[in-house]
Amino acid sequence: MWSGLSGQKTIILLGLAITIGLPLLLIMMPTFLNYFNGKLYDIFLLRANQGKISDRIVIVDIDDDSLRVHGQWPWPRYKIAAMVDALNQAGAAAIGIDMVFPEKDRTALPDIPHDLKQYRGPAVESVSSMVFPDNDHLLAETISKSPAVLGYQFLFDPTAAGGDCRLHPLLLTDRSVLWGVGSFPWRATHVICNLPLFDKTASSSGFFNVAPDADGILRRAPMVIAYHDQLYPALALASVMKTLKVRQAELIRRIDEYVLVIGQIEVPLDSRGAMLIRYRGEGHTYPYVSAADLLSGSVPASRIKDKIVFVGTTAAGLREFRSTPTDPIFSGIEIHATIADNLLSADFLRRPTSALGTEFLLSLLCGILYVLTTRSTGALKNLLIYAIAAIGMVWVAFHFFNARGIYLSPFLPLMVLTANFAFLNLLSFWREERRSRKYAHDLMLTQGAIIESMAALTETRDRETGGHIKRTQEYVRLLAEALRNDSAYAPFLTDETIGLLYKSAPLHDIGKVGISDKILLKPGALSEEEFEVIKKHVTIGKEIIEGIQKNLGAHPFIKIVHEIVYTHHEKWDGSGYPQGLKGNQIPLTGRIMAIADMYDALTSRREYKEPVSHEQAIQVMRDCAAGSFDPQIFKRFLAIADKFKNVSRNL
Repeated sequence: MWSGLSGQKTIILLGLAITIGLPLLLIMMPTFLNYFNGKLYDIFLLRANQGKISDRIVIVDIDDDSLRVHGQWPWPRYKIAAMVDALNQAGAAAIGIDMVFPEKDRTALPDIPHDLKQYRGPAVESVSSMVFPDNDHLLAETISKSPAVLGYQFLFDPTAAGGDCRLHPLLLTDRSVLWGVGSFPWRATHVICNLPLFDKTASSSGFFNVAPDADGILRRAPMVIAYHDQLYPALALASVMKTLKVRQAELIRRIDEYVLVIGQIEVPLDSRGAMLIRYRGEGHTYPYVSAADLLSGSVPASRIKDKIVFVGTTAAGLREFRSTPTDPIFSGIEIHATIADNLLSADFLRRPTSALGTEFLLSLLCGILYVLTTRSTGALKNLLIYAIAAIGMVWVAFHFFNARGIYLSPFLPLMVLTANFAFLNLLSFWREERRSRKYAHDLMLTQGAIIESMAALTETRDRETGGHIKRTQEYVRLLAEALRNDSAYAPFLTDETIGLLYKSAPLHDIGKVGISDKILLKPGALSEEEFEVIKKHVTIGKEIIEGIQKNLGAHPFIKIVHEIVYTHHEKWDGSGYPQGLKGNQIPLTGRIMAIADMYDALTSRREYKEPVSHEQAIQVMRDCAAGSFDPQIFKRFLAIADKFKNVSRNL
């Protein structure tokens, strides 16, 4: 890319600064870093092998059809009891209930007279409680005979109101090492739980809290939450433990993360006790059973036997949806089912606590290797190395994720690689631009020196030629700049073109080097034959320029010189020489030079004549303008004639 020891040192120092500074800066912006890490994780998860879906999960859905058949929600508790009983009779291994019953069932017939008296007065006849059973007791009795797992909601607001509940803590083995429950990250302050009647009769319960990331995407869920100096399991975890008949779990803290052991299953948890959820796809991944079908007895027992059944609702107005990496509308009940599936299959994803440190070290390694590899390479090879390295990092990270279930984000190394690629190439381009500008400047000086040297050849032959060269050069510049204000000429007369025209003007009489001194320096008027010889200077000049062009190739400067040398004696009416060009057949450069050349010829001293005044020169040019000059260019000349006069006096 660069040559020279100092250039390579600059590359290495800048590359090291970017390689070390950028990761530190990004780490100091956790929200930004976590956002992009999360998005890359989502992409990986969508494209990774989703694994085998467990066939031991069923969802009983209180859907819209169920509400049409059995009426509005909430249903009387005896209908919930009927569902639980049907599932129990069908042989469900566990029944996770994704709802909470914190208040009495007011649809129970024994309670209706009390409510009616409260709102309609004592005239309402009472109904004997001996005739109709209490719905809550009926549900409690059903729960006590079934593998039901009740759900509840933890609260984390110290000002929130919650009940005093009889929950079922996670029983830990003596081998568990927690470094104190009080230090556990998830610590609830209150809980919304079921009636004590239900809590007492249930053998198991679990919370159904979930925790979306800052961008609103649910990627992980807490498996354990601390409350009143004890740890409590998630609903899915409690359901799986009941299914596996595991009464105790082992929770081990390792540095800044946890491992939850259920029987033979080791569940990796992050520093907050949450598990990354391996979603199997979009919603309705698991089989759904309508509650209406269950209550009607039309669901075969084989669909329920030995399965973990989650009971919830997706009915309009009651549903709870979450945004997940695989589906922006994912039902809450299916989230619990997915967690249970991951636990049963022992199919886990993991982002180790050391992941960020590993990514930082990989960023340093990638940055240093990239800088050392590309410090002396060209732009194309640099781009190729960058593309291969970037694609390779993403490929390795994805396949590690797909094969091992461990997520190491390539975002930080990619940012370091991209920043090095961008900044080092910008620095390279800046250095090359400076070098090109210096080269162009040196070339311009060399070009000017060559032009002056070539023009000096004619000056040694004709004493007047030196002043003539300098004056016509200024005249050409003045006239070209004036013409640039005309829309007809502006596209051609750019700053670059005017600069080339200014440099080229001194060479317009270069062909005079081929004319003999006898004719060139003759003090009197030339004969017709001698004038024909003088006219040959444009052809001689053309041949000189064409010889240069043959060696240097096509170039705007050479083109303009060629036009000026060969056409500055052509006339608008076609009476000029050597080609007899007419009107716009004459190049613009030649038309401009013709006016500048004639004005200087009139106002300058020659061996054969005295100079005329500015006013006389203008009049002479007016008299011959119709046949000699482009009318538009001559009009512009007249508008700036005073500037020509000043140049004539000073040079």
